[in-house]
Amino acid sequence: MAFSITFGLLCMCSIMLLFLPAQGRFQRTTNESQEVGPISTVCTNTSKAPINSTVISCFHQKKNAHKDCPIEAYILETDEHKQYCVDPTAEWLPQRLEKLKQKGIKCTEL
Repeated sequence: MAFSITFGLLCMCSIMLLFLPAQGRFQRTTNESQEVGPISTVCTNTSKAPINSTVISCFHQKKNAHKDCPIEAYILETDEHKQYCVDPTAEWLPQRLEKLKQKGIKCTEL
């Protein structure tokens, strides 16, 4: 009986040692993907609907600043890494931008 318990613990420890290096790689990959970097969205339409998620970055797309930017929009990126194109005339936007500014998040112009 003692042999089977020892053998079971040995197998379990061996399996854990096999997966520990992989766990570290996955953790590094996850951390790297959470960094805020350049946006991947060019807004071609906007919404006035409020965003209830936590915003981690803000970008201001000027109208015709680039050939691919046909409209003016604020691009808000959430902690879930979703990007929303917000109409600059949305009633709730100035208050939200002020709250972001108080948190140290400024809208970067594109």
